[in-house]
Amino acid sequence: MNSKEKDSSRKTTWKFLLQAGTLVISVTVFIFATLSVSRLLAARNQAGQKQEIKLKAADKTEWSGSQVSPLHRIPLHDELNQKIIPAAPNSLPFSSRYSCEPCHSYDTISQGTHFNYRQRPATDRRTEPWFLVDEKAGVQLPVSFQKYPGFWSPEQLGLTDWKFVTLFGRNLNGGGPGEPSQQNQTPDSRWNVSGPLEINCLGCHHRSPLQDHSEWVKQVMRENFRWAATAASGLGEVIGMASRLPSTWSLADGPNPDDHEWAVVPQVKYNQNFFDSKNNAVLELPRPEDDRCLACHSVTPRQATSRAAVDRDVHLQSGLKCVDCHRNDLSHEIVRGFEGEKLSHSRLKASDFTCAGCHLGEKPEKGGFGFTGRLGAPRPAHKGIPRVHFERLSCTACHSGLLPEKEPQAIYTSRANRLGIFGKAVWTSEFPLIVEPVFVREADKKIYPERMTWPAFWAEVKGRELVPVDSVEVMAAAPEVFSLKQDVAALLNSLLPLAGEGFYPAVIISAYLFEPNVDGSLNVRLLEKTPLTGKVTQDRFLLVQLKNDEARPLLPEFDPDEPPPGLEEKVLSVLQNLKSLARGREPVFLIGKYVYRITEGYLDKMEKTGQPAPQPEICWLQGDEYKPFLSPFQVRNLAVLGSGPGILTEEQVSLALKKLSEMNPGRKFAYVGAGFIFSLDQAGKLRAGRHPAAGAVSWPLAHNVRPAQQALGKNGCTDCHSPGSRVFFGKIEAASPLNTTHRATVLGADLMKTGQLFQFLFGFTFLVRPAFKLVLAACVLVIGLLLLVVIIKIAGRVSGISGDSPGSGNRS
Repeated sequence: MNSKEKDSSRKTTWKFLLQAGTLVISVTVFIFATLSVSRLLAARNQAGQKQEIKLKAADKTEWSGSQVSPLHRIPLHDELNQKIIPAAPNSLPFSSRYSCEPCHSYDTISQGTHFNYRQRPATDRRTEPWFLVDEKAGVQLPVSFQKYPGFWSPEQLGLTDWKFVTLFGRNLNGGGPGEPSQQNQTPDSRWNVSGPLEINCLGCHHRSPLQDHSEWVKQVMRENFRWAATAASGLGEVIGMASRLPSTWSLADGPNPDDHEWAVVPQVKYNQNFFDSKNNAVLELPRPEDDRCLACHSVTPRQATSRAAVDRDVHLQSGLKCVDCHRNDLSHEIVRGFEGEKLSHSRLKASDFTCAGCHLGEKPEKGGFGFTGRLGAPRPAHKGIPRVHFERLSCTACHSGLLPEKEPQAIYTSRANRLGIFGKAVWTSEFPLIVEPVFVREADKKIYPERMTWPAFWAEVKGRELVPVDSVEVMAAAPEVFSLKQDVAALLNSLLPLAGEGFYPAVIISAYLFEPNVDGSLNVRLLEKTPLTGKVTQDRFLLVQLKNDEARPLLPEFDPDEPPPGLEEKVLSVLQNLKSLARGREPVFLIGKYVYRITEGYLDKMEKTGQPAPQPEICWLQGDEYKPFLSPFQVRNLAVLGSGPGILTEEQVSLALKKLSEMNPGRKFAYVGAGFIFSLDQAGKLRAGRHPAAGAVSWPLAHNVRPAQQALGKNGCTDCHSPGSRVFFGKIEAASPLNTTHRATVLGADLMKTGQLFQFLFGFTFLVRPAFKLVLAACVLVIGLLLLVVIIKIAGRVSGISGDSPGSGNRS
């Protein structure tokens, strides 16, 4: 390239660089000018506006810092947010929402554990479900808002908020389903009559001897929802029943001046002694006492004959209270105390109040306190217990619940069996049937002691799916099947005129005595010796009269030609009573060769055709045939029911399924119970099969905690590890309202997934370990002796060599 071309190239390069630089400077100036103008315009737009200063919101707290719960002198407000004047006529009940809201956020509290059933934390674990129970139909169905296998949601069962509250409101604290939104109110509900069931703050916090859980239950059962808290607190007396009012009634209608006996509108009469001169209520509202918790959370062994036979939780015996461990802040999200618990609304640290949190502490390098002793909790030594136990067992496995027996023990719980409700009626229910302890391996691979039950319900079979059928529909299809005990009780009560003074009729069937109870059903007693001598057939029975523990024959023997004074009038009264239960039959009284019957309203005595009656007897005359007072169906099934806790027999189930199939052709029905599903085969015979919906349902238990001296393992390894271990080889048999020979049965080792053979062999080693230790000790002793001999010989040789003299070799 010559010099001219080089000069031309250099000029072109510099020219390009100059143009590029000019472009960059122009763009930079343009961007700068644009941003400057934008700032000026923004400043002009904001001119004259007040500058807003935002501060970081501080965490609000309702606590003043004092350890004292103040005496509350507060005005009470009704649901219209009007102050209550206790002396005013027709005062409304107080509303927790408007009475407590000025100081405590009702919406915050409504997120609490006892009120927010539908939005439980994701880390929650199974809790005791509610139980839909129908004792006549043999139904015990676990109901829960928790989404766990075996639990049926209210939506699956068609339970609206209204039905749920009327069924389970006895143990609800209000709120949640008791305050449904407008869109959740269904046509079958009566919220306009009953009012909402608001959170009952006083139910837990009111320290007054007049606070009455039983009154709360009665008011809820009467559908007096808005009045329940006032009546239970003792601040006022409530009369009337909303359940008797028409569904069109509302609070604005007020009392009914035309009815003062039946459909009485609920009204409050406040006790003015609990109000000051300014009409402010004077309330002591500290932390809840234990009896408020136990009203819904107590558990009692069924075999216990009295309260004195039941030991309380060791923590309560040591002076602690429920709320010392199960704490909450304003969110009312209760610390339950299980491992891995995470609180959604509370600021408390749940891990501090687990068993390990109090008794073992946490490692400082992991952010824990590093030491124990909260609330005076002792630190256990756990001497001699292999570490693997702490990795595979929960603390409660050894320390909580009833001690294991050959079979789990039946228990009552407050919520399931309606304990702690007092009055003229007996509220305790025998169903559902729940047992403990059952040891189950959970998802975290640890073994927990649990309570267990087996569902029982009627269902429609749709392929592999079981859809529960309302027990009302089932009983309507076969009323005579399910009213067995009620029918027999009514028949026995009709015989009362024949009983002596202070006596009442009963019947002996097989080895059992059946007597009517106040609920219109039958109670059963086991006899030490049955008076039915000879061969006891299925249709034999004996009518007796009972007074305390004294029983004598009911039907009198007399000479019909010369009857005792007044006896025929008693016979007439009995036959008149039985006419209403005849169902197309005629009641008659047989004695000898005579038969008593009612003719045109009068007692008629005539000679009996055929053989004379060997003993006095009440029968049914159907055509020309005399039928026994109790049918073979009644006698046969009562004999079966007397032998167990059930309320249904296989014969009753079979008859009910046949009736359902006849009334609903094309549909298939079944009964679930005892861990099986019972249905009819093509021949109409009852058969039992397996189905996942019939499986057992369990939930972990935590209380009652036993003393350390009663912990499993206190007496050594054989408490659990032995060939006959109650923990691994205890038989768990399904408990059910159905009396049947088909019952699901498993061993503890199956639920713990440890293997029966392995546990048997492993447990057997603990029996031979003492002998093995002796053999091992003998071996060690022999080896020690041999080693000693060897050492002595070696020492002798060494000492002999070192002690030889120079001339020792010449002595030989």
